[in-house]
Amino acid sequence: MTTTELLGLILYGMTVGVALAAPIGPINVELIRRGIRDGFLHGWLVGLGALSADTIYAALIVGGLTPLADRPSLRVPLFLAGGVMLAWVGWTSLRTALKGSSGDGNEKPPKRGRSYVTGFLMAIFNPMGIVYWLSVGAALVAEAVERVGQAGSPVLVLGVMFGIFCWVTFISVLAQVSRRFVTGTGMRWVTGVSGVIIIGFAVWFFWQGLTTLL
Repeated sequence: MTTTELLGLILYGMTVGVALAAPIGPINVELIRRGIRDGFLHGWLVGLGALSADTIYAALIVGGLTPLADRPSLRVPLFLAGGVMLAWVGWTSLRTALKGSSGDGNEKPPKRGRSYVTGFLMAIFNPMGIVYWLSVGAALVAEAVERVGQAGSPVLVLGVMFGIFCWVTFISVLAQVSRRFVTGTGMRWVTGVSGVIIIGFAVWFFWQGLTTLL
């Protein structure tokens, strides 16, 4: 593999990673909420937790464990567990807003490890991660092998992970900058709306899990 091919694969993977991470979903919503409420580090750790889960799913596909990841018996529990996890996160946010807690900096922020674990659990219990890597991810791996051989797969996946990392860092910086403009009542609205959106994703997860069972 030449240096040009190596850099090309990494840049291509980074583009795919940003495209994967950019759409609004429960993880981005929680990342922004925590970043505005508690600061850059907490939002960033939510993103890093999610990135760790994506790395596990990517490793399954690159490692040739596609048949294991493609089982409905795995997806159904993930949908249901993901629904429970998102419902808990969403309800916690909504309850905080309804109680009148503004999150304007007067409250003690949660432990850093808790932010990371939240992001990891939200992503690892999201079966859409498996669906993504079984479809787009598998196609990317096949393309990398066709381009430069088997050694290209981990390089391309590394590029995807780095792209997600860059996106997570960028959004966390934006959330940090936004903190100075969102305080008091505004923070309550951000917290409440975020909770409602995440609960909506939880309902969708439950529905997907139940329809898969039927």
